[in-house]
Amino acid sequence: MIYYKGGSGGFFVYYYILGSDSNIVANVNGVQIGKNKKFLDVIFYEQFQKNNDLKDWQETEKWPSYEKSVNADNRNLFLASNVMPKLNFDVTDMVILNPYISDKKKWLKIQVTKRCRAFADFPKNSNFKDFFNHYKKTYKNLPDTSKIKDADYSFDFLKFLQDKNERDKLCNFLNIKINSQMENYLEHYIDCHGDFFNKLTK
Repeated sequence: MIYYKGGSGGFFVYYYILGSDSNIVANVNGVQIGKNKKFLDVIFYEQFQKNNDLKDWQETEKWPSYEKSVNADNRNLFLASNVMPKLNFDVTDMVILNPYISDKKKWLKIQVTKRCRAFADFPKNSNFKDFFNHYKKTYKNLPDTSKIKDADYSFDFLKFLQDKNERDKLCNFLNIKINSQMENYLEHYIDCHGDFFNKLTK
C-alpha cells in the first residue's frame, strides 16, 4: 500500500513501481495493470501530460480498486491518499510505503500548484485576499512534514526524484530492480513540471 498525504508524490511512485519487471500488479476498473507494459504506458502518459496544467492532473487519475489479484503469485499494489481505507481481506502481510515531503513550505507550495489536498476544492477564480487567508489558515494547521507514522518504509519524495540511490533503496526494499521504463517515467514526470522541482529544491 502506498499511503501518502496529498501532494507527496504517491501517484507517481505507484506508476514507478508498476513499471518494474516484477509480479507487482494493481486493478483498475476490473483490469489488471502492471504486467502489460504498453497498457501501463497508456494510463501513465494519459495522466501525466506535458501540455496539461499541473492543477488539472487530478481529472485524469485512474485510482486502483481494493481487489486482490486472483493470481496468488502476484503482489498487489494499492494506493491510499490522506485516509487509510477499510479493506475486506487479510492485511497481516501488507507493507505500507510512505512518500513524504519533509518541508512544510514546499509541501504547501505543491498543494497550491497542483490544487490538491487543502487546495483541491478551493475556487480557481477566487480573489487574492481569500486565497491569502486560506493559505495562512492552511499553513497554521499543517504539520511540519507530510510523513505518516508507523509506515514500513518512508522516503523523502523530492530526494527520490533527484537521487538514484534513493530509488535503489526503495527497489531493494521491494526486491525489484530499476529498469528503463521506470526511469523513462521519472524523466517524463520531471519534464512535465518544467522548472518547478528545480525551484522547489533550491
